[in-house]
Amino acid sequence: SRCCPCHCSTAGCLPARVRVLRYGLGAMQAFASAPRAVGSRKKYRDGNDDMISSANLMHDPRVIRGNTYASLVAPQPDPAELQRQREAQRRRLMRANQTNKRIGTPEPEPGRKHMDIQTDTYLEELTERTVEFEAETQTDFLLDRPPSPLFMPAKIGVDIETQIEDGELFDFDVECEPVLEVLVGKTLEQSMMEVLEEEELASLRRHQEDFEKRRNAELLEVQRIEAAEKRRHDEMERRLQQQKAQRETDLSTMRKVASRTASIAHLSSLKDRALAHLLDAGVFS
Repeated sequence: SRCCPCHCSTAGCLPARVRVLRYGLGAMQAFASAPRAVGSRKKYRDGNDDMISSANLMHDPRVIRGNTYASLVAPQPDPAELQRQREAQRRRLMRANQTNKRIGTPEPEPGRKHMDIQTDTYLEELTERTVEFEAETQTDFLLDRPPSPLFMPAKIGVDIETQIEDGELFDFDVECEPVLEVLVGKTLEQSMMEVLEEEELASLRRHQEDFEKRRNAELLEVQRIEAAEKRRHDEMERRLQQQKAQRETDLSTMRKVASRTASIAHLSSLKDRALAHLLDAGVFS
C-alpha cells in the first residue's frame, strides 16, 4: 500500500519507519490535538462563569446532604408511567407469542381421532408387561468330544525325480580324509592343552602348599617369640612391683624406728623438765 507522499511502500519508507519508531518510543506522550499556545488568563474569575455552577459541590444534586446514617428515600415513580410501561411490555409479549406460535394439527374428520405413533427407524412394541411363557426340553447325556483329526496340509508344487548311481557324486574315502585329519588334529591339540593345564595346576597347587607350610612355621615362631617376650615383660613388671613394695615397707619401718627413738628421747627428760618448771613457777610453795 502507498501511505506517504513519496509513493513508496510502508515497510521500506524512511518517514514511515521514523513514525513507527516515534510511536513505539513515545506512545504515552501522543497529543489528541495539535499543540497550541496557552491563552492569557484573568487574575480573577468572572462571577457569571458557567464552570462555577457545575464545579461547585454544594450545587451538585448527586451529593447527599444531611445525616448519612439515615436510609435513603427512593423517589416514588408516577403510577401513570408505570401503567404505560406494563401495557408496552404486555404488547411486546403478545407480539412475541404470536410470532413464535407453531401451527397446530387440524381437527380430525368426523368418525376419526388423533393418536400418537412412533416415527423412529426401528419400531418397538410398547407393552406394559413383557409376555412370558414356559417351555420344557430334554438334553442328551454328555458325550466325549471325538479326537481332532491330524492336520494334513494340501500338497502343492510339482514332483521331480532323478537317478544317482554309486560313485557319481563323490568318493567317500577321498572326501572324508581331510575332515578326519582336522577332527583328529583338533582332538589331539585339545588333549595336549588339557594335559598341560593339569600339570600347571598341579605345580601351582604344590607351590601353594609349600608356601602355606612355610607361612605356618613362621607364624608359630612369631607366636613363640611373642609369648617369651610377654613372659619376660610380665616377670619384669612383677619384680618391679616387689621392689617397690619392699622399698615402701623399709621406708615405713625406718620412719617408725626414728619416731620411736625421738619419742623415747623426748619422754625420758619430760618428767624432770615438767617438775622443774612447776618449781620455778612456785606451784609447790
